[in-house]
Amino acid sequence: MTAEQLRANGVSEASLQVIDHFGADAPAVLNDYACKVEDALINTSAKLDEGVKILRDMTKEHKAYEKILTNPDVLADYTTKFFGPQGPYPVQAQNRAPVAPRGAVPAAAPTRPAQARPAAPSRPQMPAPPQPQAQGNPKEFWNSFGTAADRDPQNAWKYLNAAQQNPEIFRQKLLVME
Repeated sequence: MTAEQLRANGVSEASLQVIDHFGADAPAVLNDYACKVEDALINTSAKLDEGVKILRDMTKEHKAYEKILTNPDVLADYTTKFFGPQGPYPVQAQNRAPVAPRGAVPAAAPTRPAQARPAAPSRPQMPAPPQPQAQGNPKEFWNSFGTAADRDPQNAWKYLNAAQQNPEIFRQKLLVME
């Protein structure tokens, strides 16, 4: 269709400019884009609703844990049910001596026979590490360092690290920058 035919069918000048600039399929592209944005919005909204539900459940669970852990009576009831005969981890009752209330002194404490303690393991005797040896002549050190760095540049740092044991080597070295 030509621009004259479109004007004859009632298309405005602004619409004609849009068609000229973006092409005749601009409404289809725009509609496709709007549909994709709407689908993304629906998916995001569903995920947000699910996240809100999870947060509400977690809040409810947190409040229940807080109540159990801050109220000693509720904690005692929960523990009794948990380890009771109907709980997930029932504990069999054993013949135990009755426990005296806090602050009460038992009349006669049962005595245990003395048991020999096992000997503590002994620490092995290790020799003392050798003391670092002072390097000799600083000139000799730097000459040998140069040859070592030429032979094995990746391990030259080890040679310098050993030189730190004698600070005189570094005092004697003069670095001049050009």
